Amino acid sequence: MEKRYFDFVYLTNTPSFYKLNLCEAIARNGTKILIVLYGYGAEAVNEELSDRSKWSFDFEFINYGDSNSRNKLLTFISLCKLMRNVEAKKLLYSGWLALEYNLFSFLSPKKKNVVVCESSEIDVDFSGVKGLLKKLIIKRMSAALPSGLPHDRLFFNIGFKGPRNITGSVGIFHKPKKRIKPTSISGLKFIYVGRLIPVKNVEFLIDVFNRNGFPLTIVGSGRDEDKLKAKANSNIQFVGFIENNKLGEIYQQHDIFILPSVSETWGLVVEEALYWGLPVIVSSRVGSGEDMVKNLGTGEIFESGNQQSLQAAIETVSSNYEKYRKAVDSIDWQQRDKNQVEAYLKLLDK
Repeated sequence: MEKRYFDFVYLTNTPSFYKLNLCEAIARNGTKILIVLYGYGAEAVNEELSDRSKWSFDFEFINYGDSNSRNKLLTFISLCKLMRNVEAKKLLYSGWLALEYNLFSFLSPKKKNVVVCESSEIDVDFSGVKGLLKKLIIKRMSAALPSGLPHDRLFFNIGFKGPRNITGSVGIFHKPKKRIKPTSISGLKFIYVGRLIPVKNVEFLIDVFNRNGFPLTIVGSGRDEDKLKAKANSNIQFVGFIENNKLGEIYQQHDIFILPSVSETWGLVVEEALYWGLPVIVSSRVGSGEDMVKNLGTGEIFESGNQQSLQAAIETVSSNYEKYRKAVDSIDWQQRDKNQVEAYLKLLDK
C-alpha cells in the first residue's frame, strides 16, 4: 500500500463535534490532518463521521461501534497496521486514557509525540503506581497542548521540559449567528445544561435553588433524572435533552448559567453559555474557571460542594449583572478560535 503523508495524525477517542470543527479549521490552513478514532460514545457531542467529502481532513476508524466495549488488543493491532503506511510530522495524543495510544507512544519517535491535555492540576493525581505510569507516558512527549492555565501548570509542576502551547479551549464549538440577548424583565433566570449524572452535582444545585426559590431551568437527561425531578420544587423546570444546534434559543431565554460539577476537565458548555451572552457561575472543580471566568471577569467561581459559597456567588452576579454582561459581550470569539489553531500550527515550526 502506498504511504500517506500528513502534518498531524490526531489519535483520539470518538468524533466529538468540537474536535472535528477544530481539525477542520486547522486543515483549512493547508495543513494535512488524519484523525484516528476508536468508535463512538454515548455522549451527545458525538457526530456521525462518514462523508469524507464534507471535511478538509482525512479520518480512519481502528474500531467501529461502541468505544467503551472495544477489544483493546485488536484496536492496538489495527493502529499499528494503519501507521505502517502513514508518515506524520507530529502525532497528537488525546490525553493518556487510551491504553492503545499510550503503548504506541513508546513505538513512535519521541520528537514526533505531542500530548493534547484537557486534564489539569485540579483533577490529576500523580501519586502511586497510576501516577508513575502517567509520568512515564508524559516523558514520551516532546511537546504539550494544555487547554488552559491550570492544565499548563500540571506540566510545569512535574518539570516537563518540552514546549507548552496553551490552546485556550478543547475544540471549536458551533457559533451560529446570534441576536443581542435581552435581560429578563421579570427577574433573572438561571440555567444548567448538561448530563444528569452524579459528577455534575445537579442534586446539590437543586438543594440551593429549593432554598432560595429562584427560577432554574435544567436542560439535559441522564440516569439521575427521576430522582432529581422528585426532589425539585416548583421553581425548578426540567426540559429534557435539547440538540446542540437548538441550545442557543433556550440560552437566550435565560440570564445566568451555572455549572456545579465536582469534576470537569474543561467544560465547553461554559464557553457556549458565554457565547450566547450569559454570565456564568462555576464550581472550583471546573477546569475552564480560571481562563474563562476569573481572568475574563465573566462571572464567579464558588467552592465546590459549599452551598453558602454558591449562594454568595449567585447574589454577587445578580447584584452586578450588567458588569458581568459587559465582560461577556467583550469576548472576541473569532480571535480565540484563531489562537487555538495557531497553538497547533506552531508545532510545525519546531
